[in-house]
Amino acid sequence: MKKINPLLCLIFIVIAASTALAQASKFDIVTYSAPAGFTVEKDAGSIRFSKESGGNFCVISLTRSVDSIGESGQNFAVLWKAMATDGLNATEPQRGTPGLKDGWQAEVGLGTFEKDGLKGAALLTTFTGSDKVVAVFVLTSSDACAGDIEKFVDGLKLPSITAAPAPSAAPANTGDAAKLIGRWQRSGSNSPSYADPASWGTAGYTTSRYEFKSDGTYVYTERSFRYSYQNIIVVRENGRYAVSGNTLTVAPAKSTITAYKKAGGVDALGAVVSTQNRKLETVAYRFTFHYFSGIQEWNLVLQADAPTQRDGQFSNNKSFENAWYFDQKYTDKDLTAVKN
Repeated sequence: MKKINPLLCLIFIVIAASTALAQASKFDIVTYSAPAGFTVEKDAGSIRFSKESGGNFCVISLTRSVDSIGESGQNFAVLWKAMATDGLNATEPQRGTPGLKDGWQAEVGLGTFEKDGLKGAALLTTFTGSDKVVAVFVLTSSDACAGDIEKFVDGLKLPSITAAPAPSAAPANTGDAAKLIGRWQRSGSNSPSYADPASWGTAGYTTSRYEFKSDGTYVYTERSFRYSYQNIIVVRENGRYAVSGNTLTVAPAKSTITAYKKAGGVDALGAVVSTQNRKLETVAYRFTFHYFSGIQEWNLVLQADAPTQRDGQFSNNKSFENAWYFDQKYTDKDLTAVKN
C-alpha cells in the first residue's frame, strides 16, 4: 500500500500493518464495527481508522469517553476547539440539528482546515449522556469515504439511557394560536452524518425561521450556505397569518431571494450579487405542538398536502406524515447579519 504523506503526522496518524475487520468490537463504553478496508491503530485515548488512495486520505477517530462539562452544545464547542481549531486551524463549524442516539444527545459540525500544505474537511460528532461525552472526529480530503463515515457513526452502539418524562408544565398537544407567538426554526446540515447523509460536494447548511407576531403578521427568513458555492443565499419574506382551529394560513405580502458574495470566502455576507422577487405562495397548514420525550423539547409541527416552495421537501422524520418540524433553539442568531 502506498505510504501516507508525511504531512499526516500533523493529525497523529500511524498506519498499522493489518487491515481492520468489519466486525463488532468494543472500545471503552462504545461498541463499533470497523470500516472495511481501513487500517487501525489503538491507544489509551482513542482508536483510529485510516485509509489513503490516490493521494486522498480519510481518518476516523473514536475517542474514549470523558467527563461531561455541561450540556451537549458546550461539550461539542470545547472538543471542536481542542481537536480542530487549536490543532488544525479549522474554520468555525457549520452545525447540524442536534438529535438522539441510544438516548444520548448528539451534536454534529463540519468545517474545513488547512495547515502546512495539508487541507480538507473536519467533521466532529459528539454524544453526551450519563455525565459522559464520546466523540467521533473525522479528517478527510475528499468525499470518497462519505459512505464509510456515515455507516461507522450510524453503527455505533452506546449504553442506553432512559429519557426523562415530559415536564408537567408543558403546553398541551393541540393547535393553539397563542403558543405560535415567537420564533420557530429548523436547520438542516448537509454533511455525512448518522442523521442526514448528503454529498460532501454540497456540504453546508440551510436554516429556516418563522417569527409569528401578536398583531397577526409574520416574518420568514432563510439562509443557505454551501462550501462549494460562491454565494450565500438569503430569503426574506413577510405577510400575515390566520388561525382557525388547527389550520394555520400563511399569506405572504413580499418575498425576495438575495445572493451575497462570501466575504473572505467564509460564512459572512459580502456584496450583493443579485436580488429577485419570489412568487408569493399562500399555504394552509395543519399545525400542532408535539413533545419529543427523547430530546425533551416541544416542536411546532406543520403539515401540508404537498411540499411548498417556502418549506421545501417534507422532513424524513415520519412521526407525522407530510410534515416539517420547528423548535425554539438558537433563534436569537440574526440570519441576515453581514457577519455570521
